[in-house]
Amino acid sequence: MNDLPEGWGSYDPNDHDRSDQPSYQVARAAAASRAERRRAAYGEALAALRRARAFTQVTVAEQLGVAQGEVSRIEHQGDLLLSTLARYVDGMDGSLSLLVRFGDGETMELSLMLDSLTERSSAATVVPDPLTAIRLAGYIGRYDAQEEKFLAAPAA
Repeated sequence: MNDLPEGWGSYDPNDHDRSDQPSYQVARAAAASRAERRRAAYGEALAALRRARAFTQVTVAEQLGVAQGEVSRIEHQGDLLLSTLARYVDGMDGSLSLLVRFGDGETMELSLMLDSLTERSSAATVVPDPLTAIRLAGYIGRYDAQEEKFLAAPAA
């Protein structure tokens, strides 16, 4: 017995009302092509990063305590977990930071520190832009539900 809702156990994404439509087939093919190009670009970007730092796959593997084939697999897999990417960068004595850009122009940096992944504390540090920090600071202590008031407030 499975825990899926009725009908989900036999779901086939290619078997529905639009499956036979040429536009659907073209869209699926285009999506598959984009995914393959993205996968190749990710792998090349990681390999280029490694080469720019004058590391070989063997050197990174030794730093990580894995076989060279594992480093190759990381560079060629289609989708990486952030923890895998952070570990890969750590193997080159680096640290990973992600810059998130929102549609309203706000940016936030997400820094992943491997040392904190084993502790009970937060595994990531989010650094808001100064304007957001100032706006949020103005609401602290004023209301019972600061987060609701902050989110409801018009942007400056």
